[in-house]
Amino acid sequence: MRTAVLALALLAGCGSASGAAPGSALSPSYATSLGSTSASMPSMLPAPALPSRASVQADLVVRPDVLVLGFALQETDADPQRALTAAQAAVANLERQFKEATGGASTVRMLGASFTAVFTEKAGSEGDAVSATVDGVIEVRLAPELDFWARSRLAAAVAQVRREVSAAVQAADGRRGATFGQLRAEVKEPEGHRAQLTEQWLRRARSFAEAAQAASAPLLLVDCAPPGAIEQRPISLLEVGLSLSVACRLNALSAEPKRD
Repeated sequence: MRTAVLALALLAGCGSASGAAPGSALSPSYATSLGSTSASMPSMLPAPALPSRASVQADLVVRPDVLVLGFALQETDADPQRALTAAQAAVANLERQFKEATGGASTVRMLGASFTAVFTEKAGSEGDAVSATVDGVIEVRLAPELDFWARSRLAAAVAQVRREVSAAVQAADGRRGATFGQLRAEVKEPEGHRAQLTEQWLRRARSFAEAAQAASAPLLLVDCAPPGAIEQRPISLLEVGLSLSVACRLNALSAEPKRD
């Protein structure tokens, strides 16, 4: 008997939702580094441009519960220990500013630290200085009941803190630095949606199999690889697209031949 094998690539992105393209920003990237200068404000601002919003491929659209902002702070000193202590104090001040601005809804999660030797003209007999750079993320909790405007106010509060930190860095003597990433809305625990994503994938796979199979050769799911991590793509302050990558084959089995 002849066996027909169909390859089924049921990957993330089975559904779609209207929103921003993957990686689209909710706010502009804002960075201040050592030696940077501020741009003067124009006398008249141009009319706002409409953001480009393409469709986002996602299996499930849910409400984000956290705003995430990456940051890196840099302090320079002849002694690396003193540079690190200064960086620690800068992070503590940053945490305080965000807590005050967001009504206690923000937390700081540190990620890494690095040390780089730098040559400064003012080093003199002290030799080369050392820059300590620490990085992490600011997470601002979004209560489910918050509407678009309440979430936008939290985003505005984050923007104000970034502005204040930038001003403080620019007023320093060139031995400090601060960089912020793009503010994005996320689901803090996407694994909580794995069961729903898996069940949804199974329903789609069964529906496809029923439509494609022949009466004498039912389609069966075989060789399924373990599902990967849940991917999330920002759509707006109110929506995040979640996708689960699953790969299986559909094997079309013909009926067994009758024996004498």
